[in-house]
Amino acid sequence: CTHRIEVVRMISAPSQLQASLAWATIAIVLLQCSARSNLGFEYSDIVQNFIDKLPIHDKREAAVTQRQLTGTTQDSPVRPLIYIYDLPEEYHNFTEFGDVSDSFYGLDQLFPQLLRESPYWTNNTNEADFFFVDVWMYWPTRDPHKVVKELQKIGPWWDKRQGADHIFVITSDFGRCGYEAPILGKAIFLHHFGRLIASESMPMVHGKCDLFSIWGAECDREMVAAEAAIFKRTIDTCHKPRQDIVVPPTCYEPHPDKKFTHEFKSMYYNDELKGRNRTALLFYSGKIDLDADKPNAKTEPWSDAGYSFGARQMVYRMFHNVTGFAVLNHHTHSTYWEHLTDSIFCLAAAGWGWGGRFKVSATRGCIPVIVQDGVLVEFEEQLPLKDYAIRVPMWMVHKLPDILHVFIKTGRAAKMQKALECAWRLHWWRRPQGRAFEVVICELKRRLLGKDKITLNTETCTLECGDGKPVQLLDGPNTV
Repeated sequence: CTHRIEVVRMISAPSQLQASLAWATIAIVLLQCSARSNLGFEYSDIVQNFIDKLPIHDKREAAVTQRQLTGTTQDSPVRPLIYIYDLPEEYHNFTEFGDVSDSFYGLDQLFPQLLRESPYWTNNTNEADFFFVDVWMYWPTRDPHKVVKELQKIGPWWDKRQGADHIFVITSDFGRCGYEAPILGKAIFLHHFGRLIASESMPMVHGKCDLFSIWGAECDREMVAAEAAIFKRTIDTCHKPRQDIVVPPTCYEPHPDKKFTHEFKSMYYNDELKGRNRTALLFYSGKIDLDADKPNAKTEPWSDAGYSFGARQMVYRMFHNVTGFAVLNHHTHSTYWEHLTDSIFCLAAAGWGWGGRFKVSATRGCIPVIVQDGVLVEFEEQLPLKDYAIRVPMWMVHKLPDILHVFIKTGRAAKMQKALECAWRLHWWRRPQGRAFEVVICELKRRLLGKDKITLNTETCTLECGDGKPVQLLDGPNTV
C-alpha cells in the first residue's frame, strides 16, 4: 500500500490521458489501503495533493471523483453543487410583468428561488458542478450571444466546456427551437417542449401543412426522419435527449401570497375533494379547433390542423358522444377540479407547443393519457411514467375505449392511481408538497456519477439517483 501511495505522489502535472490513468491508480489505492496510511497522514490528503497539481480545467471534476471514491465531504456534504451567475438586474427584472411564478411561464422565476433555498447552491466556482444562468429568456426574448458575452465577462467557466455544464430555464412554447443559436448547443435546457424534430424539418409543427403547396409526405415524421438517417442529413431538434430536461410548468399550483380567480384544487390536499367516486372514463375540456371561427377555417382546413398535433380534434370527433367519455369543446373553469377528480383517465394533449394537462391530471389523481407522437412530456426520460400514465400512438387512438377498459378490467388502472399517490408530487414545484426540483437535482447527480438512470419506487415513494441510496420523498425537500 505504501509503495502504491508513493507512485501516486510522484505524478505531477499529468496530461489528460495520464490523469485518467492516475485516477484509476488512486481508485485502487483507496479501495485497498486502510483508512489511514502508515506514512502518518490521511489518504484523502494524498488525493487532494494530486488535485492541486491538476490543470484548473480538471480540478472540479477531479474533486467530484474524490468524493465519490472516498466518501469525504470536504467542501460540501451534498452533490451536485450549482453556482448562480450574478448577472446585471436587466437580465432578470420582472417589474413589468410582476410575479408570474404560478403561471405557465413562471419557472424562470421559481427555479432560482428554489435553488437559493437549497443546499445545492454554492458561491464557490471551484467546487461547482454546474452553473445556473439566472436570466429571463422568454419575457423578453434575449439574444443568446449577448447573454454568453456577459457570462464570459464574469469569468472563464463558460469557455472551459463551451457551456456544457451551464443550465438555462426556457419557458418558450417551442423550447430549444426558440433559441437556435449554435452558441447554446451544448448548454442544458430545463424546458417544457420535448419535440424531437424541429420546425425546419416539419412544416406541421407550426400547424401549416399546406397541401396546395407541398406534398403531404413532407409532413410525415417517420418519412422525414427515415430519409434523414438514410442520407445522413442532420435534423434539428427542439429538445436534445439526455442533455436537456423536459420539466413541468409552474401552472395549477396555489401561490402562497396571491389570490386566484379560480382556486387550484387537488384531492391530495383539499379535503372536500377526497373520497369522490371516479365515474367518467376519460375527461377533457378546452379548445379543440383553434381557427374554427376564422373565415379561412373551411377554405384552408390545414391552417390549424397542426394545433395539438391533431390529438384533441381526433379524440373529440371520434368519442365525444361515447358513453363514459366527457370530452368537451369548451373550458369548464368553475367545475374543472371536480371533473378531474371524478374521472379515471384524462386526455393530456398539448396545444401549439407543450401543455399543462399532463401535470394537471397527474397532480389531481387522474391517469394522464398522452397523445402526441414525437414529443416527450415532462420527466419522460427520467421517471417510469408507464407506472402512472399511458402513451397512446396517434395511429392507435381509434382503439382508445378498448384500451382504457382493458386497463380497468385487469386492475392496472387501480395500480396506476395508487402510484400517483406518490408520483404526483414529482410534477409539482412549490413547497411543502413539491418534489419536481428534487427530480432535476437527482438527474444532475446521476450525470455526475455516470450512471444510466435514476429509479423511482412508487410503493415506497423513494427516489434513487445512481448512488445506491434511495431517498424517501415524504421526508421533506432537498434530500437527494
